[in-house]
Amino acid sequence: ADQNHTGPPRWQEDSVCKKFLIRFCPHDLFHNTKSDLGPCLKKHDERLKEQFEAANDEDLKATYARELLVELEQLMGGVDRSIRRFRERLKGERPDLDATSKARIEEIMKEVKGLHAEIEKLGNEGEVEKAEEKDKRVQELLEEKNKLEQAPENDPFWIKEKSQVICEVCGCISQTADNDQRKQNHLDGKQHKGYMLIREAVPELQKLVKGGSKKL
Repeated sequence: ADQNHTGPPRWQEDSVCKKFLIRFCPHDLFHNTKSDLGPCLKKHDERLKEQFEAANDEDLKATYARELLVELEQLMGGVDRSIRRFRERLKGERPDLDATSKARIEEIMKEVKGLHAEIEKLGNEGEVEKAEEKDKRVQELLEEKNKLEQAPENDPFWIKEKSQVICEVCGCISQTADNDQRKQNHLDGKQHKGYMLIREAVPELQKLVKGGSKKL
């Protein structure tokens, strides 16, 4: 339908939240939690989302996916840093990273920061293939960084130390003595569900950015 003049805005317009169109808006995930991002200033409209999903502009979809992916990786990175700090605090006996690893991680983060800026610029210019190559390099660097930081004995979801546990999905800290109901309340909470959604979305968005046709 024609959406000129008084009709609703088309999904391509600046007033529409492209992150909501491609998957979800992070601002919707954490209302009234410690991770609350505040309200989104862009329009969320299910009808426009349907129009977007029916569109055939795969390059533009990849551009929107890239914008969301960058934000989700930043959110995930913040939680992962909190988890590492908790782990280090409770594992006082664990040796610190050696100077070479620390220096390499600093180099990686500087390069990733620069690449994210290049990816955003290329996306805005419609240089999808070049942006995808840059994103591939980002993923390689982050994988290298994780290998430097992670200890092989870590549990994939929970780290249990002393009287506390930390959730490896959302970074929430709880007591080992918590009963089953408290544990279930945590799993059902906005914070956990929000970060679970983020962690599930990231690899799917990466596929879309790289030209995959899998429907989100």
